[in-house]
Amino acid sequence: MNALPQLKEPAAGREIYRDELNFAEFPLASLSTSLPKDQKTLEFTDEIFDKSLNKRIQRKLTITASDKFGLPTAMDDEVILGLIQLTGKSDFENRRVHFTRYELLKLLNWPDATRSYRRLEESLNRWLGVTLYYEKAWWSKEEQSWVNEGFHLLEHVQILDQERQRRSAKKNGEEAGKSSFAWNEIVFNSFKAGYIKQIDFEFYKSLKSAVSKRLYRFLDKRFYRGHRLEFDLRVFCCEHIGLSKNYHTGELKRALSEALYELETLGYIEAAETKERFIQEARGKWSIVLCRASKSTARLAESSPLVQALIDRGLSAASARRIIGRTDSKKVEEKVLLVDWLSSRNDPRVQKNRAGFLYRAITEDFSLPDDYRAATRAKEKPKAKIIPINRVAPTSQTEPNRGDRFAIDSFWNALPVDERSRLEDELVQNAPLFLRQSYEEGRQARGPLFRVVQQSIIDGHVRKILAESETKLLSPIRP
Repeated sequence: MNALPQLKEPAAGREIYRDELNFAEFPLASLSTSLPKDQKTLEFTDEIFDKSLNKRIQRKLTITASDKFGLPTAMDDEVILGLIQLTGKSDFENRRVHFTRYELLKLLNWPDATRSYRRLEESLNRWLGVTLYYEKAWWSKEEQSWVNEGFHLLEHVQILDQERQRRSAKKNGEEAGKSSFAWNEIVFNSFKAGYIKQIDFEFYKSLKSAVSKRLYRFLDKRFYRGHRLEFDLRVFCCEHIGLSKNYHTGELKRALSEALYELETLGYIEAAETKERFIQEARGKWSIVLCRASKSTARLAESSPLVQALIDRGLSAASARRIIGRTDSKKVEEKVLLVDWLSSRNDPRVQKNRAGFLYRAITEDFSLPDDYRAATRAKEKPKAKIIPINRVAPTSQTEPNRGDRFAIDSFWNALPVDERSRLEDELVQNAPLFLRQSYEEGRQARGPLFRVVQQSIIDGHVRKILAESETKLLSPIRP
């Protein structure tokens, strides 16, 4: 673990990330981490109504690979998305982009290890050997129609070895000592024409599975048409997400289940019962329905205990979700308690930027100082006391009068089980209509949305009690 550092000011502004819309429409890679050596082709096909031609057309993408490096996998797909971000930093000015491998690894959240550098170089070489054939499947913004195109994504890659890097570093300019890659002209023209969209790249990287990431990219493009989307299940799964075409309907549903659950839990799509999510149109023919979560639902998803604890202390919702998705919950709790302790002592490391310190404390796993360890050991003997969050020194990043996550949990969990049950029923009856309906609809399945709604209702009640007891220590009600 790293020792506690002096905190530096974070970089101003928020990074804007982009995705190319053709790349979001069809998969560019297999979802598998490995493929049979003799497999050199992937194909994705669908049928849509083309307004420019006033008729239905079939679209097809064929991906072929070189014998040596093979077809791209999910990790290679992430590399291409990373290259788009590197290009976007200069507002897509140049087809050739200079970069350092460390810079790209950091952007992708890959570890700074020899294996990662080797995997990155292998991926770039693989993309050099991959050819894409779009048949009425590449949208040309200039022509405003689906066109045929065939090309390599990358036309040139130069990875400097140590000797060339040393020689290049002696030169002047921003390009000194850097590797480079160059986009194919067709791809770069699509960037320049503006056929790109914003993407929450941090949210994307926080997702756990390749299916979740692919699902998010496709839906994030399609949701511009409306908050509710309906697709033929097989076309959706096999042609746009990239699941195996050998799967039967039950296997497709199961393969999607974890990704759907993750996006529901994070408040990106609305939770739905199985019978509402998958609709049988005829024997052997199913459709899938997906609705983008409302802002209310997204806010509720962000109010899960640890996410809310981080938001209460100044982190953005996206950063909080990302941290919770990657970090052991005990480690997060440990660092939150540390930061609260430092705040109560007016420690200068948290006075100026409490949220920034907390973020680094978790992601870099700061070690706990000896005086903090001694203080917490001393507090383990007497019965724990609950202190409202506004007893802790406030910062500009923290909203006043917002209850402490741990104070809320401690208060509620100290109540007898039958008292919690009685009080919960009473709170539900007095809750706003939206919360009450969501609670009742999800009560039987007790899925992720239900748990978020339940927590929100309870939090509102306990926060009120804590706020009313501002000037004194609170003791939980005990039998």
